[in-house]
Amino acid sequence: MRLHGKKDKKRMTKIRIIILTIISTLCACQVIPEDEQLIEMPLNISDEVHPHVLIEYTGFRCVNCPMAAEEAHKLQEMYSDQLIVVAMHPATNPFTQGKYDYTCPAADVYYQWMGGTATTSFPTGNIDMMPYEGDILVDYIQWASCLQERMSDETDIRLFVNAQVDTETREVTIATMAYAGLEMQADLVIWLTEDNITGAQMMPDGTANMNYTHNHVLRAVAGDPWGKTISLNAQSVHETSVLRMPDQCNADNCHIVALILDKEDKHILNATETNIQQL
Repeated sequence: MRLHGKKDKKRMTKIRIIILTIISTLCACQVIPEDEQLIEMPLNISDEVHPHVLIEYTGFRCVNCPMAAEEAHKLQEMYSDQLIVVAMHPATNPFTQGKYDYTCPAADVYYQWMGGTATTSFPTGNIDMMPYEGDILVDYIQWASCLQERMSDETDIRLFVNAQVDTETREVTIATMAYAGLEMQADLVIWLTEDNITGAQMMPDGTANMNYTHNHVLRAVAGDPWGKTISLNAQSVHETSVLRMPDQCNADNCHIVALILDKEDKHILNATETNIQQL
């Protein structure tokens, strides 16, 4: 979808109003400087590069998982904002079970949907919940090739998110805005992840590193793991979601990942990630 001339100006004015509405909703009584209120947003939907999501299934008992985490880190350095990494520790796999708990119930929902079981070898993962060479769970040495294949995908969906946490109640309020070039139904999913978690991890040499840093760990979801259905079109759709940040989480290290999923096969159509502002 391309806009020209007066239509461009009208569209940009409308988009500015939309973003200001999101900011006002979250910031309520805060006074926002005028030069920070208007946020330019892209007009060209179909040609814009969009982020992809690497779901990394991992566990602290897995000796090869640190190598997979390093691969995810390298890919993120290479692709920057084009790649969002989310590390999931499904409780149904023995690599995650024991004294140290980094699990999240929603992780098991996605893991089992992808065919993961108690005997699935770790590390493994997935890009955008899409199969690669016939497999939906992919070995970490194939992640780069899988991601490169996904990079050719286009989307006509745009997704924007803002999040704030009340430090007293630990409730996180997430405001999202989405629109699309075509009318469609999709699912909006909201994840909370956390970086810089210091804890135990088995290493490739068989030793236990008690000061290992776990990043991108899925901690919570807003509502149902598969989200809520929204109707998308050229008019912006606004949604507000609320989740409670788990007690063990440090708000300074947490992020919100918002996803738009295809209604039929659940693959990720678009995604975005943001820091959480503290009230």
